[in-house]
Amino acid sequence: MKNAINNTFKSGLILSTALLTGALAITAAFTQSKAEASMNVASIASVTISAKRMTEEQKMAYDATQNAMQTVLISAKRMTDEEKLAMDEAEKFQRQQVAQKAARKNIQG
Repeated sequence: MKNAINNTFKSGLILSTALLTGALAITAAFTQSKAEASMNVASIASVTISAKRMTEEQKMAYDATQNAMQTVLISAKRMTDEEKLAMDEAEKFQRQQVAQKAARKNIQG
């Protein structure tokens, strides 16, 4: 009788340990994927590509002269928080200047 109770207790202990381990593993998997997803969103960089507008004839002439595969090389360096802030301020200042020029142009013309 004592042996049967002991075996039942051991079986229950093993089963509860396995269930607890499984629950913790599932919780950790979901928590980790959410953390990785939020990190990926925060680390997305933006790239601005600008070019002059071409007429259809210019486009065809440009395409006709291109024989080789075109390659774009993008390189960057990790910036400190101070560098990022300075860059954001410079872009903000630049946008303000463009807006002021456009406003002056609209007022004059």
